[in-house]
Amino acid sequence: MKRMGYSLASVCLLLWLLAGTGLAEPAWVETEKGSLNVRSKANAKSTIVSKVPNGSMVEVLETKGDWTRIEYNGKKGYVKSSFLKDEPPEGTSEEAGEVLVIQEGGYARIVTQSGALNVRKKADPKSVVVTQVPNGARVEVVEATLQWSSIVYQGKTGYVQTQYLVLDSQMIGRTVYPDGAYLYVRQEESALSQSLTAVSASQPMTILEIGKQWVRVSCQNGEGMDIEGYVSMADISQWRETPTGVAQPPVYAQLELSKDALRLGEELDAEVRGEEGASCAVRVLCNGKVIMDSRMVLDNTTFSYRPRKAGVYQMELIVRRADGASIGCEARFIVEEGGTDAEAPEVYSQKDGWWLDKKYSRSNLDQSGCAIFTLSHALQRLGKASEKTTPDALARTYPMYLAESGTVTSNLLAAAGRDFGFATDKDKLYDAGQIAQRFKEGAVFSFAIVSGHIALAAGLNDDGTMVRIVDSAPSATFERIENAQLYIEDGRGGYQAVASLEDIPGAKYYLETDQFGGLEYYLTMEYVASRGVRSIIPR
Repeated sequence: MKRMGYSLASVCLLLWLLAGTGLAEPAWVETEKGSLNVRSKANAKSTIVSKVPNGSMVEVLETKGDWTRIEYNGKKGYVKSSFLKDEPPEGTSEEAGEVLVIQEGGYARIVTQSGALNVRKKADPKSVVVTQVPNGARVEVVEATLQWSSIVYQGKTGYVQTQYLVLDSQMIGRTVYPDGAYLYVRQEESALSQSLTAVSASQPMTILEIGKQWVRVSCQNGEGMDIEGYVSMADISQWRETPTGVAQPPVYAQLELSKDALRLGEELDAEVRGEEGASCAVRVLCNGKVIMDSRMVLDNTTFSYRPRKAGVYQMELIVRRADGASIGCEARFIVEEGGTDAEAPEVYSQKDGWWLDKKYSRSNLDQSGCAIFTLSHALQRLGKASEKTTPDALARTYPMYLAESGTVTSNLLAAAGRDFGFATDKDKLYDAGQIAQRFKEGAVFSFAIVSGHIALAAGLNDDGTMVRIVDSAPSATFERIENAQLYIEDGRGGYQAVASLEDIPGAKYYLETDQFGGLEYYLTMEYVASRGVRSIIPR
């Protein structure tokens, strides 16, 4: 590369020659940031025909008030006169043959008016083209001067005119905006790092430092506090310097977790808060991979999630308003191996997600395990709970009783009765008096609470009119029950009907299955007897 420069002597000589011949006078571009736009007319709204890098020398052809007609690299046009100076910029070498190096190393973005940029073998517009770089691509900078820059793109080295580069060094201190609807500002330079806030397309960020993959920025969080963090280079790929025109984002999007670390088998509770009327969607990632696609949830709601494998988890909430504006937030938690030593729950939740991959014959416990859960609940209440009576253990022991239409409950109870020491009737009981008597003898009952679903009748109230139900999948019951009502105690010695499963104490909605977990409630003896029950009698 021929290193041309502007020594003090050469500048004086150039001025003298130009003055003596009546040719155009030189001037130097000086902007606060970036390149200077050259326009087709002396009008700020006219077409941009080229750009002149800050510090470059141009030829002044004519000056009329606020606008000056110049020539640069063979192209003529108009620039604002206020950006032209009579002297070279500070830092120009006084040694003949030296050039002003404006960046060594680092990276830059290719910005052209249209199409790809030619990379040439030498710093000469007539030199051989060695490759082309697409508009918007990011390239490695070897050395950048006012006129030409040596770059590396996809392993090939060559020269491009500096006017088509947006150098990293030119971006420090600049204000930019996200390309998309929003992006996360993270605590560290990692996609797995905790997010500090989410910045919308209308919120500014100031660039503090630029690396290869991450950019350190300052911005404000949702509470208006100044913070510093990192955004992915890919998320601000075009260095957008004006808002995209997206409407104001929702007032807020907030996701709070009950804990940030748990053991495999434990549950996590989450609370979602978003703008009223906006749609809210939640998705879950584990070790950077999506393991649960977006699920719609209500704003200002709570839900539970039971992870099925260890890892670093990321739960994301996206709140979208009717006008299309959106914002997001996320929370992270760690799930460790080892499981929990806690005793079996009073009520298993068949639909908490944990049972989705627990096999039951050719199916799984989430889909087909209601009779197995009911048997486990019965054995627990008969004082026979052990490692052998958990739902997954029972599913491994009795897979042969799952038929096409569901579990053959009579055969399952007969086999389990022999193994665990309880008696069962061959036929169903439909008589309320007989059922009440068996309850007094310590029995519990397995019964088809609705079509296709089994639950446990676990106890009787004092006057024999209401039966306490243990239901592993109450959503199935609530959706299918006919001519009957679920009840809870009203605190005054009576019972009240529930309008929603959320009315039942202990209700938990599980995100992964979009159903409620196991619950206890009451049904009338009349309804239970009408369905028929199978006795599980201690002995």
